[in-house]
Parts: sequence; C-alpha cells; structure tokens
Amino acid sequence: MLCLHTQDTTRDEKVADEPLVLLAYNCKIVGESSQGETVDEAMDSHALEMYKILMEADKLRLDILKHMIDILTPLQAVELLVALKKLPLCLHEWSKRRDIQMGITQLLNTQISSTSGPPEPEPEP
Repeated sequence: MLCLHTQDTTRDEKVADEPLVLLAYNCKIVGESSQGETVDEAMDSHALEMYKILMEADKLRLDILKHMIDILTPLQAVELLVALKKLPLCLHEWSKRRDIQMGITQLLNTQISSTSGPPEPEPEP
C-alpha cells in the first residue's frame, strides 16, 4: 500500500492513504466499488493504524495520571480522581441542558423515529 511519505511522516499522515482516496475519487456512485477487496484492505490498514493511535493515547493518559498521583498527597490524589470521574458526567448534563435550551433535542426527537416501539401520536393543535 502506498502512503504519502515525507521525511517527517507521522502516523497521522499514513491514515490519509493515497489508494483509498483514489478509489473513492474513481467511484461514479456513492457506495459503489468495483475493487471491493482493495477497499477492504485499505480500510483494514486504516483501522489498524487508528487502533495503534488509540492504544498509544491511552498509555500516555495512564502514564501521566500515574506521575500526577505520585506528585500529589494522598488526599489531593483522591480529590483529583473524584474530579476526573465527575467531569464527563457534568459535561454530559451540561450538554443536555444546552441542547434543550437551543431546541436541538426537540428537533432531533421529531425527526428520528424510535425503533424500540410504535411511534407516539403527535399532539393535536
């Protein structure tokens, strides 16, 4: 597989693989591919590179956390871990409130039908 290589090629540049771009460019219809096996190989290569990136990022995150905890007192370390656990929960709640304020949730609920059961009847005016 050809990759766009320069002297300082990074893994990020490998993810933008030339053959996949050319295959997509040569397709006349969206989703059509006369070279399915080539596309599968290119996508497998991309998936492997993305997996490696995620594993490296996770290892870096854990290494940093371990070093931070080594620096902190036990009480500070516990407070940090609690804050790190609360952050995603708080962001999720904040984003739900913001969506409601912006009317996005209502818009999404009216455009996407539920697959878990029959659609609810719309209120009559």
